[in-house]
This record gives sequence, structure tokens and C-alpha cells, in this order.
Amino acid sequence: MCVHQRDRALCHRAEAADTPRLDRCRPACANVARTDHHADALLRHAAALEEQAHAVPDPLAERLTQRAIHLRSLAERHAHDRHYQEPPS
Repeated sequence: MCVHQRDRALCHRAEAADTPRLDRCRPACANVARTDHHADALLRHAAALEEQAHAVPDPLAERLTQRAIHLRSLAERHAHDRHYQEPPS
């Protein structure tokens, strides 16, 4: 999810657009916002990639495994950096 702020956007380096360029989105951008739901989806996708890695030749298995590791690191970063507010009672 993008919480677009032009001055922090990595998708705008050489142009003066005021809207996000989702075709140029960068996972390390300060505008990226993830919910717990997004992090859970990243973990499910990582698990599926690891399962696929067991059924394919080594070069492809290595790429799938590396992608799974990356997705898990994004989910872990979310868990570490997340801001949580208790729902109103």
C-alpha cells in the first residue's frame, strides 16, 4: 500500500508528478505501508515458494528460496516496526 508523499517517493526521481507511479514502486520506499494482513500474505507466499522449491531443479529452487527469504524479511521488518493501536472499547 502506498501512502504517497512526493518528497519521500522513490518512484519519482526525474519527474514532477504528484501521484504515485505504481509501475516504479520500490519495496524500500518510505511510502510503503503494510498491514498485518499484508505481512501474513507475504509469509503465506514465502511458504508456497519454499514448497515449490522442493519440486524444481536446483537453479530455480535457489531463486525461489531466495525470494522466500526476502519476503520473510519484509514480514519480519513489519512485525518489528509496526505501529499498533488498541481498538476503542
